[in-house]
Amino acid sequence: MKRSTGVTVSAIFVFLGSGVTLMFGALMALTLLVAPRQPEQPPFVSYVLTFSLLISAAFALWGIASGVGLLYLKQWARISMIVFCCILLLFTVPGMILIPFLPLPQTPGAHDNLAVVFKIGMSAFYGVFVVIGGAWLYFFNQKSVKEQFSPPPGAVDPAAPQTTQPTKRPLSISIIGWILVVTGVLALPAPLLHLPMFFLGIKLTGWGASLFMLTWCVVQGVAGIGLLQLRSWGRFLAIGVFSFALLNVAAITLVPGAATRFQQMNAETQAKMQAQMGLPATGMPTPFSPAMTRSFMWFGAIFGSAFVGIQLWFVVTRKDAFTEVANIPTLSP
Repeated sequence: MKRSTGVTVSAIFVFLGSGVTLMFGALMALTLLVAPRQPEQPPFVSYVLTFSLLISAAFALWGIASGVGLLYLKQWARISMIVFCCILLLFTVPGMILIPFLPLPQTPGAHDNLAVVFKIGMSAFYGVFVVIGGAWLYFFNQKSVKEQFSPPPGAVDPAAPQTTQPTKRPLSISIIGWILVVTGVLALPAPLLHLPMFFLGIKLTGWGASLFMLTWCVVQGVAGIGLLQLRSWGRFLAIGVFSFALLNVAAITLVPGAATRFQQMNAETQAKMQAQMGLPATGMPTPFSPAMTRSFMWFGAIFGSAFVGIQLWFVVTRKDAFTEVANIPTLSP
């Protein structure tokens, strides 16, 4: 089927975005190689730059591969774009909504409206990506676009593995599986920060919090791989992951004194991040007020529960797609 202008333009934008990502990655690599390290600079900064470089390279390669797939009307490329849009919206929608309410440090001599202008600019910046992600998500789910990526009746893809009983993986399971894998990988450096975490309403600190976060990343990634392989154990593990996430959110939010605990954890996290990055404690924004903390807490609980609940519903209701047949294609988009 002939490729539409919309798909071609989308591929061009994907190539441009990948090129910009590679450029930033190259700048970070140059910073690591050329910039002299200050004696007072903590190792944490180098770790962050190195991880950012790896993530930039991974996303750029993902984008280039997806762009090529779009030009050749590969079904996996359409799925890849949908997964990318979901991850993009997951990271940008909360930022666009919450940035206007974040406290900012006072800069001596700066104009009084500087903070307002900065918040508006950052919200608009996030808003652009929200619009892009939402538009692409709508576009690649249109019937006319789906038909472009569907092989003609009777056509056989010679690159596709041949099986006696091929099983088609639902699009929803592909998206959820890749979201679990990608977000699990992105969160892997979090345990290195030793930031406080909540486990069923109980605050964990130090190595306890890091061990909990590392375990969560690994289990989440394994569950995603199981979903992509259409394994029953992957489905059950994903149901467990999502159910625990909902239970954890409920335990954190509904236990009396939740706002106070969140305010304390925010102050501890801010102080720890300042210490790890070698930043002075003076001039930093003050912790959120109880009212603001309560609002952020409920926003996160509602947004997070909705996002997790939707995925749980799809995994539960797509039971017929899962099988233990060993010759099912694995990890194919």
